[in-house]
Amino acid sequence: MDSSTLRNLVFDTIADVSRLDSLPQVSATLRDALAQFGFTTVGINGLPPPSDGAEPIILTESTPDGYRDCYYDERFYLIDHVGAAGRTAYEPFRFDEAPYDRTNEAAHLRFLQALESYGIGKGLVVPIGRPANVPVCVWFAGENPALHGEMLQVTQLIALFAANKAIALSRPPQAPAGPSNLTPSEREVLQWTAAGKTSWEISVIKGLSERAINKTIADAMVKLDAVTRAQAVVNAIRIGEIGL
Repeated sequence: MDSSTLRNLVFDTIADVSRLDSLPQVSATLRDALAQFGFTTVGINGLPPPSDGAEPIILTESTPDGYRDCYYDERFYLIDHVGAAGRTAYEPFRFDEAPYDRTNEAAHLRFLQALESYGIGKGLVVPIGRPANVPVCVWFAGENPALHGEMLQVTQLIALFAANKAIALSRPPQAPAGPSNLTPSEREVLQWTAAGKTSWEISVIKGLSERAINKTIADAMVKLDAVTRAQAVVNAIRIGEIGL
């Protein structure tokens, strides 16, 4: 699939998610959008620290029958190294990139075997941030999903928007978010970023230095309460600062 098709997939999915009004619809829409890439399971979870009980807060998910019962019955939340990595990470990572305690290898092997038995042994985690001081992540998994570079970018953008929607639907109605006070230049640079342009490409378009573009994006990220460029783009779309 070429880059323009992947970009259309991102924005079509974001548009679909923005119209949803229930949490189950969010995970189902996310799963269906990425099914063509081998992802069969999706979850949007809060990740409280182990001192708070370790069990994840399930905002919404679409998992194989019996998996969540197994996860709780076997108390996998106490040894889930993938979830533990999601508490502290700021960039997407594959399941097999999550570190774990080698002194407890047998327990982790049991957890990994359980994932394999449910057909979700390979996957991707997209950390979202820490609303209400609880880390949130979106995870995608399947038996053999596509986990190459372009798919990391696609899933990250979709995941960020879907997580924002799930968090909003899980809370009492609030007044619409106020303006972020972005400058016209910040909006333009974010719009180009949303279109898949790099800082260097944007610098050529605008006739500015790459350093100036990076500074503009960093300033916009602060105003949008974002920790990554992708999250800044999603937050800007959500509050209407830039368009699809």
